[in-house]
Amino acid sequence: MQWRSKMKHTLRSVVLASAVTVAALPGFAQERLKATWTDPDDPTTAPVTAYMHVLQDQIEKLAGTDFKVELYANGQLGDQRAMVQQVSRGSLHFANIASGVLASLGYPELGIVDMPFLFKSRAHFDATMNRNEPYITALLDNVAKETGIRVISLHPYGFRDMTTKATPVRSPADMQGLRMRTMEVVPHQKMMLALGATPVPIPYLELYTSLQTGVVDGQENPPSNILLQRFYQVQGNMTQTHHVMTVGAVITNEAWWQSLADEQRKAIIAADAEASLAHDGIGAVQDLLGVQKIRDEGVAVYTPTPAEMEEFRAATVEPTKAWAIEQFGSEFVDGFLQHMASFDDRF
Repeated sequence: MQWRSKMKHTLRSVVLASAVTVAALPGFAQERLKATWTDPDDPTTAPVTAYMHVLQDQIEKLAGTDFKVELYANGQLGDQRAMVQQVSRGSLHFANIASGVLASLGYPELGIVDMPFLFKSRAHFDATMNRNEPYITALLDNVAKETGIRVISLHPYGFRDMTTKATPVRSPADMQGLRMRTMEVVPHQKMMLALGATPVPIPYLELYTSLQTGVVDGQENPPSNILLQRFYQVQGNMTQTHHVMTVGAVITNEAWWQSLADEQRKAIIAADAEASLAHDGIGAVQDLLGVQKIRDEGVAVYTPTPAEMEEFRAATVEPTKAWAIEQFGSEFVDGFLQHMASFDDRF
């Protein structure tokens, strides 16, 4: 047994010495990092695409001797569920997904950020969901501990609006009996049920065909997605409900993340901060221009009155809060809402 222990020690020494020697050689191969998302590869119109291109540029500027970033737009590596699975296995380094997808697959409590009418603006989101806020730091650390997936940052992708093929929606009463596509995000589905509609989860990349063939009557998405995926071609009405902020999450494998040197992690965090500015800038511009473009495509766009918006809030906020308390406990839900309330004086 003694010789076996000695041999294992010798082999380990050889491997470590070889690794150090190879790493020190000029021209040592950079680690290739794969990054993927579902939007088309146009950084001038798609917020996540803008983010990914700036992330690539900044990582290679700040840590280019270590990393080469490869970009895969438009769902080339699969839908968001597949992305989460690949990140979990460690075969994919960065993916931008809706945070609710991760909630549905591995950490249900993260679904708390998908409750209706939580956020007042992009700036409000960035302040409350900043990874340096102690509450958010603890939440994301726990996500990593429980799932093996590190959320590098959370982004305000855009407020979601309702669209339908034939039924104008001006109040919750208009939604009775409608089949509305949702993501596989439980708070979104609970909200639709509270409005009297039937939620139908359909993968994002299959949604256009489902709208075209009448599998569902309508859907809800930010204007940028409605334009990028051309949903306006198969929907006749849009209502600016702004009921939920789509929460984007940039994720990576936690074991890989912890294997990095401190300087490498700092470089990626700095790259993410720069890329996040591009994300929010393009997103804000698309918020401004998108609705008019949708009108120009022939969609009837309706903006609810304050009284009508209050009907939507009254129908959805308390039922989804009650669901969250039932699922996660009042301590967790109250803690999250207290965190949100601590920003009330600033927004």
